[in-house]
Amino acid sequence: MNVTLKQLRVFCALYEMRSFTAAARAAFVTQSAVSKLCAELEAEVGQPLFERSTRSVIPCDGAADFYAYAQEVLGTIRAAERSMSGLRSLERGVVGVATSPLMMIGLVGEPIRAFHRRYPGVKLDLYELSSDDTIEHVRHGRVDFGIVALEEAPEHLETQVIYRDTMFAVCAPAHPLARLTVVLWKDLATHDHVALRNVYAVRRSLDRLSAKLGLSFSYRVEAGLLTSVLSMVQGGLGITVVPGYACHFARQLGLRVIGIEDAHQQGHELSLIRRRNARLSFAAETFLQDLKVHLEERGRSPEKA
Repeated sequence: MNVTLKQLRVFCALYEMRSFTAAARAAFVTQSAVSKLCAELEAEVGQPLFERSTRSVIPCDGAADFYAYAQEVLGTIRAAERSMSGLRSLERGVVGVATSPLMMIGLVGEPIRAFHRRYPGVKLDLYELSSDDTIEHVRHGRVDFGIVALEEAPEHLETQVIYRDTMFAVCAPAHPLARLTVVLWKDLATHDHVALRNVYAVRRSLDRLSAKLGLSFSYRVEAGLLTSVLSMVQGGLGITVVPGYACHFARQLGLRVIGIEDAHQQGHELSLIRRRNARLSFAAETFLQDLKVHLEERGRSPEKA
């Protein structure tokens, strides 16, 4: 097959958006160019990839498999572009990082700010995503690396445990638990909870832990962002459980942070994920080393209630 990168990029845009107009906008080409490039690609692969009508674009059988292969090719190209960006200079370049909103605020934010002050010419592409979306962004080369809590190692990615944290309970100052300095896991099960949805690793870890301990937490409110969760806790809708790296932010909102007995034995492990055999750019490698130093120092001074 004589397939071009432009054809693959347009195909992926059309597959994701199901619209010639949206795909043309995303690929910075005209609608007629999208139609032409897709027709050329279909001729190369020898079968139709989309069913077209005046109202919709529907992928044909086999389009999903071809999309996965196309993303693998484009991911390699993106990774190569990122690796070459900046070469051996930190006057320019791009560093892409994906992690959850919670980790971006409490764990990665400080080294990002320090890096930007030292190297203002390097662009920082930050993605606050769910665990699954973080993995996909790394796999497809949209970022240099991600930080997630893993249930199992993702296929085709390198993984390395980079930080271990402890869980804490958080409640409003007027909540009955607020007068305590340490609580038991079973105590937390007697109160209503506000929680992140289970697309985030923190919630999944808590679900596994509660099952292991034979406890059932009452999730009366679920939200997609840490800021929303803590706002609901602030409003008295319940308590929540967060890793240590979220405690400073919780305190800034005037919330009470409480230690959980034996929580250190149920450690919350975070892993660095990156494309296997992908070479990082000088800028990305420099930032990664700064991040590892920051996390190592943080690990020597763990969060306290």
